[in-house]
Amino acid sequence: MAVRKTGRAERVAARRSVRKDAPEVHLRWWSALAGGLLIGAALVWFGWLALGQHSPGLTFRFPYLGSQSQPTAQPTVDPLVAVGISLSTPAPSQAALLTQQQALLLAGQLEPQAAAHAGKVSASYVLFSYKGSKTTTAAVHGVPAWLVHYTNVASAGPDSAADPHATNTTHDCYLFLDANSGQELLALWV
Repeated sequence: MAVRKTGRAERVAARRSVRKDAPEVHLRWWSALAGGLLIGAALVWFGWLALGQHSPGLTFRFPYLGSQSQPTAQPTVDPLVAVGISLSTPAPSQAALLTQQQALLLAGQLEPQAAAHAGKVSASYVLFSYKGSKTTTAAVHGVPAWLVHYTNVASAGPDSAADPHATNTTHDCYLFLDANSGQELLALWV
């Protein structure tokens, strides 16, 4: 049996055909891997968006490079503390001469606008302290008082002829009455 020797040209051609198929296999494998990773990332992103729509507290925000951080909501400051008012609970032995009903009746007479247009009214017996300002009012410390709080007091309607987009605003009214004499200590509109 005779063995046929292949020539150099035939061997080079055979080697080229084998090498030509190998890069195509690797290229297909890498492109399949990259496509699978992209599809997986898209599914994770879609799930993250869907989760954020239905439960915003569960999502995590990634800081993007070069993006500025969004301002966070500042905690709301109690309007009473902001103007220098502090409240404390009276001792059980410190009974008020005025009842809660009498305090509400007096407050309604002192602030008729608030009493007529309030969404909610509450009254509580407290010890009232106020720093006061040097020019207008004196400082008060530890006075037994009724705090009458009018919530969501509707103000007079806006002039829709002047501004058709104007909206009606609401305010809160805090009225402090001396728990023994019924005199107004302070009224605060916020």
